[in-house]
Amino acid sequence: MVEYLVIGAGPAGLQMGHFLHRAGRDYLIVEAGPEPASFFRTFPRHRVLSTDDNSLFEGVPFARYSKRSFPNADDLVRYLEDFARPLNVRYNTPVSDAGQYNARHVIVATGKKPYLPSVPGVEHAETYATASTDPTEYAGKRVLIIGRGHSAFETADNIASTARVTHTVGRTVQRVVKEGDEFVATIDGTGELRYDRVIVCTGFRRDTTLDAPEAHVLTGDSIKAIRHAARALHRTLEAEHHGVPWPHRRLRNRPDALAATIATRASEIPDGLADVVVTQGQHALLYDEMPTAERNGFVVTSTQVRHYRRNELIAVERRLHRKPLERFFSQQLAVPCIA
Repeated sequence: MVEYLVIGAGPAGLQMGHFLHRAGRDYLIVEAGPEPASFFRTFPRHRVLSTDDNSLFEGVPFARYSKRSFPNADDLVRYLEDFARPLNVRYNTPVSDAGQYNARHVIVATGKKPYLPSVPGVEHAETYATASTDPTEYAGKRVLIIGRGHSAFETADNIASTARVTHTVGRTVQRVVKEGDEFVATIDGTGELRYDRVIVCTGFRRDTTLDAPEAHVLTGDSIKAIRHAARALHRTLEAEHHGVPWPHRRLRNRPDALAATIATRASEIPDGLADVVVTQGQHALLYDEMPTAERNGFVVTSTQVRHYRRNELIAVERRLHRKPLERFFSQQLAVPCIA
């Protein structure tokens, strides 16, 4: 019996495990592989990360591992190995059904796997996960890369100096036909073109194998998004199951004070989360980075402020600068807001 079961020892699982460990909860992280960070031991294939914002909350600064703007993925692996050491992680433990563990709360943090689009004939092509990273293997070749994201341009940049032709296309590719040693690709607006090699680099999709109605899913498109989502989920679990209030701070309940704070905070709020401002007499309480399902008071995202009264939307402001916000709050503070 364990109170919290966390499936996956990537950034999401480790960040959640850290919060549970710090709070003194009964938890276990299970990982199918022999080590943490299995995804980043393979991806990105050319071993260069797309951002330098790779730190987890309450870990040592990532800058101790690399000061490069685009660090090597192996630096992130070392960082996550060190982050995992004090945590309760059981490796070499694949999970096919979360029900095999007697856990009160299950958190699925299994990360992503390569995505293959439903293009006829695409199964004959190489994939981002299998294609060679040696640029000399593409010397003199005509190469089609399907995809327009990080993995596609990373691959194109790697082979551009040796390949005879490198084309990158997105959703315009309609089908791929293998004819002997060549590929014939039908591209919308262009017609049929012949290539020596076709590589599918269409990114990743979250592994939903272990999703269940009673499980909590933890995911994100970047480590920044992951660490904030993990903190929000942990705060939710602490409030619901352990009576720990959501962290908050007091503001003056005045249009100028609210506008100044929100104008600064809006650009810092990650996607999928929202700050919530609830007025109480002369003061207002700001609860930062709550799930966007919250329907109480002023709900602030990176793109707008929504004002709710008894779960009913009554006003929206999309100009997140001080003067427009000050006018908005001046109008809305005359409207009762449920506390």
